[in-house]
Amino acid sequence: MILTPSAPTITLPADAGAILVNSVDWSASSPSSASFSLSLKPEKCLEGDGTFKQWFAFTAGNLPTGENGSTLSFTIEDAGSSTFPDWSGYKVCWTNDMENWGRIPSTSFDAETGKLSWSVHDNTDPLLTFAYFPTYSLERQERLVHSAALSGHCQHKVLGETVDKRPLHALLFNKHVKAENPKTIWVQHRQHPGEVSASWFCDGVVERLCAMSRSSPPSRLLQNAIVLVVPNVNPDGGVRGHLRTNAVGANLNRCWGRLHGINECAGQTDPPAPEVEAMIAGMRELGHLDVMLDIHQDEEKPYVFISKTPLGVPSCTPELRKRREKFHEVLRRRSSCFETPGPVDPVGYPEPAPGKANLNICSAAVAEAFPGCLSMTMEHPYKGNDNGGEKDAEGFRIDQCVQLGKDTIDAVEEVLAEWGSWPGAPS
Repeated sequence: MILTPSAPTITLPADAGAILVNSVDWSASSPSSASFSLSLKPEKCLEGDGTFKQWFAFTAGNLPTGENGSTLSFTIEDAGSSTFPDWSGYKVCWTNDMENWGRIPSTSFDAETGKLSWSVHDNTDPLLTFAYFPTYSLERQERLVHSAALSGHCQHKVLGETVDKRPLHALLFNKHVKAENPKTIWVQHRQHPGEVSASWFCDGVVERLCAMSRSSPPSRLLQNAIVLVVPNVNPDGGVRGHLRTNAVGANLNRCWGRLHGINECAGQTDPPAPEVEAMIAGMRELGHLDVMLDIHQDEEKPYVFISKTPLGVPSCTPELRKRREKFHEVLRRRSSCFETPGPVDPVGYPEPAPGKANLNICSAAVAEAFPGCLSMTMEHPYKGNDNGGEKDAEGFRIDQCVQLGKDTIDAVEEVLAEWGSWPGAPS
């Protein structure tokens, strides 16, 4: 028995799925083409107008296939009214096996109608998954944590738990420390759950730190510094397919005023968000931070950059500015992804007026709470960078995220060596 063609379907992955289906246009009498009308799924947010909408991830199934004219057309009707509405230059991500991801070259954004559209011609796959950025599942994160913990190169810690009682994992690299007063480095990822490049970046961070631990002798960094890595601050939001918020709508990167006794802010919850409370407790347990990296992703800029927000805290000094400039110089030399703005100038966000930084933002709150700490928010793109050539112009890739994680750890080692008079450091 041969089954008759079935109507195409849209389903949501159990982890990170998010889209609304308006209609599917398909006919059994003309089964070689299908059109999908979609809308972004809002998420609850405790600030602004009460919702965010940007992230999407969905699977299209029962798709017509064949090399004789099969055509799939997809339109997100309300992209122009998303939280970050500039989709110019953006290309949709896709996969047919949930491992290897590419971009859809035909992606186009009509600023007048607000529609984001793409098409697939001569389709050969009965099942395709599309997403705002290549997804990184909670299962994959658990494998990373287990693998690192079993490697013997780090200690596994649970800093706390989320609203949904998920563990907040941390990997502590401290077994090779010889310095009497070691530096302390904190690297955290995915406060904003839809900023998925941070998880791929974390792969590179952990891989580089494990390699540094395996080397003989261990790297200067691990002999002279403690490194704590938090792979995912907001797993609840990630599973739900949220862009910015946790399970109850808190924007975690607006909840850090608690470090300074600020108990009320837009985006905060009552009681306070447990994810941020766990991070703050972990930082205080370490006693002091010398470097803090909070990894994010910017929806509209096509390059990697570091936010200037911490430069506006009251305790910022000329010396700290010099250290930040040195870090920029080193990372720019090591990574071709870093601060190559192309059509967008100036790089990054405006610097706050002196003393006027928003202390509800993590990097600013940490900079003020731990004077002298090089506290930074690193932003990655969703889009491609025209300055990087044809391949890079398609969109920021997984391999670039991973390599950037490695390059960033190398840059931290180089810069801290100059501050700390480590063995082998420049005189």
